[in-house]
Amino acid sequence: MNVDARVGVVSTRGIGPERGGRVRNEDNYLVVAHGRARFLRDGVEHTMDTPGPGMMVVVADGMGGHEHGALASAAAVQAMARLVRAGRPVDPDLALHGFVVRAHRQLQLRARERGVGNMGTTLTVAWILGGRAHWVHVGDSRLWLVRDGALRQLSRDHTRGEFAERDGRGPPVSPQALTQNFIFGSRGLGDDDGIRVDAGMDTGTVPLQPGDRLLLTSDGVHGFLEARGIEAAVLSDPDPTKAARQVSEASIAAGSDDNITALVVSVDTVETPSPVH
Repeated sequence: MNVDARVGVVSTRGIGPERGGRVRNEDNYLVVAHGRARFLRDGVEHTMDTPGPGMMVVVADGMGGHEHGALASAAAVQAMARLVRAGRPVDPDLALHGFVVRAHRQLQLRARERGVGNMGTTLTVAWILGGRAHWVHVGDSRLWLVRDGALRQLSRDHTRGEFAERDGRGPPVSPQALTQNFIFGSRGLGDDDGIRVDAGMDTGTVPLQPGDRLLLTSDGVHGFLEARGIEAAVLSDPDPTKAARQVSEASIAAGSDDNITALVVSVDTVETPSPVH
């Protein structure tokens, strides 16, 4: 099956320091489609040739100080572009899971060698191949599916409370606190150099239908705008770029003082190839 989809993305520092916001945008994104990749470099969108199958979209929210956060999110999206260039995997879910864990270790070692071991980033990835969206997630950015006018969250935030619930432990102190991110590692999950990516919870596959929308957001959106407001914003316009802009503007109106990234994939058609006679 082949998917025809359009992508719109807005990534901004938000309201800016003059209004109590961030000095720079530490978020980044990746859109790989039709042999080209789009991403941010020093706050400006760049493109490069990236041959590979399907369409990949990524949102990464950097942490660790202004420069280090931007460096971490940029490293994350560049790593995912390398996976696309490697070609179509036999098992996309397994490939995504394994690649993210290996890339985390490699980038973490490189960061520590450079004396920036405190940097990290969220990483939310969807790879559309053969009529399906395969996804993997680390941190507290989010992946959503909009189908038949209803918004549904696919990813789970990597908070202390989330992992305590998975493990059957009692409620921890500060249950909403982020407990791991890509490159930095985890906080109190055992192997603090590694990351915990549970198959079936932090990975998944969604068969796509015409009219579906995938939405990837950094917490500058969902940390301030409730799900009902996100749903209304992403459905406000059939054009995915205008919808992403509306999500950003609604987040600011809801009080967001963080960096904001909203990436919308609008699925137009899902075609089954005709049989060869």
